[in-house]
Amino acid sequence: MFQSEEAIDLIKRYENNQRNFQDFQLRRADLRGINLRNTDFCGVDLSYANLRDVDFSGADLRDAYLNEADLTGVNLTGANLGEASLIKVYLIKANCYKTNFSGAYLTGAYLTKSSFEKADFSSAYLNGAKLSGAKIAGAYYDKKTRFDSLFDPQKAQMITIETEKKMIEQSIKVTAIQQRQDELDITIEEFLSVFNHLTEISRRYLGKTMSQKYWESSRPLFEWLDNFAITSSTEIIFQGQESLDTILTSTKFKWCQAWVITFIKNCSQIIQSYPKMLDNQLINSFISTSNFQDSTRENMSNLIMTKSNQTELIYI
Repeated sequence: MFQSEEAIDLIKRYENNQRNFQDFQLRRADLRGINLRNTDFCGVDLSYANLRDVDFSGADLRDAYLNEADLTGVNLTGANLGEASLIKVYLIKANCYKTNFSGAYLTGAYLTKSSFEKADFSSAYLNGAKLSGAKIAGAYYDKKTRFDSLFDPQKAQMITIETEKKMIEQSIKVTAIQQRQDELDITIEEFLSVFNHLTEISRRYLGKTMSQKYWESSRPLFEWLDNFAITSSTEIIFQGQESLDTILTSTKFKWCQAWVITFIKNCSQIIQSYPKMLDNQLINSFISTSNFQDSTRENMSNLIMTKSNQTELIYI
């Protein structure tokens, strides 16, 4: 394959362990197919450049100018393009997993058939961007992200930054829970985190009304569970006399587990992939504890009478 002088120079410098290319002038350069992983092109002008199939994974391209550049097939995994200018860029069939586009200008960009899983578009400008065939589900945005008026990020299954922060907080709670799960040291507050994680997922696909309905119909007929109330926003709160740091008794713990299992089962009847969307670490920390497993070995089925007056045989 023919390589331009710029490409040959960059390859040679890269092989000699140079990674900082901030001083380079690469406007309209032909750099097709070269490896530029973990490099620093911060602020560099790459406008109109041919960057097809370049490996920019882990690269720092903050404040770079890539206006109308051809990035077809490029690998931008983990790259940082914060506040970069990508106006009318050809970012087609690109791998943009965990790419940071925060504050970037993607006005009129061609993003066709690219994958943006876990990419960060907070405060980015996507006005007029062509998203046909782009895999944008699971990418992040915030209130300052600019889309076309007809584009619905929730319908496209994008995730708000605020939701991601909640998920991180839940992950921290999971670690604390797992450290104590052998002793069955589970508090009311920790169970609430499970309930509300399930609600976060179900609400996204079923809506508030259906989520609330499923929680109520899944609730076992155990009087203590009536202390849990479901708000209009489908958040589950505890209104009992115990404090939230109260450790659950074995009996209460098992009834809470039964509620969780029945809710997951009911949601799965509508959304078959629902269990796959859940934080498995968080859920399994409650339905796979050694104490619970011991009890189910003695009695492999639990008969649960729910609020909907339906009797369900649940197998663990």
